[in-house]
Amino acid sequence: MTSALIDDFCRVYQGLDKNNLSQLGLVYSDNINFIDALHNLKGLDQLSEYFSHLYGHLLYCNFNIEEVIEEEGKASIIWTMQYAHPKINKGNTISVNGSSHLKFNEKIYYHRDFLDMGQMLYEHLPLLGGVIRMVKNRVAS
Repeated sequence: MTSALIDDFCRVYQGLDKNNLSQLGLVYSDNINFIDALHNLKGLDQLSEYFSHLYGHLLYCNFNIEEVIEEEGKASIIWTMQYAHPKINKGNTISVNGSSHLKFNEKIYYHRDFLDMGQMLYEHLPLLGGVIRMVKNRVAS
């Protein structure tokens, strides 16, 4: 059984878009430390700005929460993100598998995302994508 905060986190992310980013404040503390492959953000204001910029450029972004593992003050969320960006992959849907490690008390104060940046971005860029796919195929064979 998950806590109400983690249930709210999952609900917020599954419905998040550029028009309701204020919901981030429902689950994140003012001093949130948010880390992903490209950023290390400190504070709810920085996180809100980042998401505003990110969601402002996407055609859509959806999260499917696949598993939640929670214990005292910590949670790991396994998810698949589907998104489309007009300048990446010709605007077609891209699926990315990832997970989030959360630490919380009354609200979430630490959030670190783990994901494959190749799967999310690099493999879908002209020229670079072909090179990355070729390397992955060689390593796999």
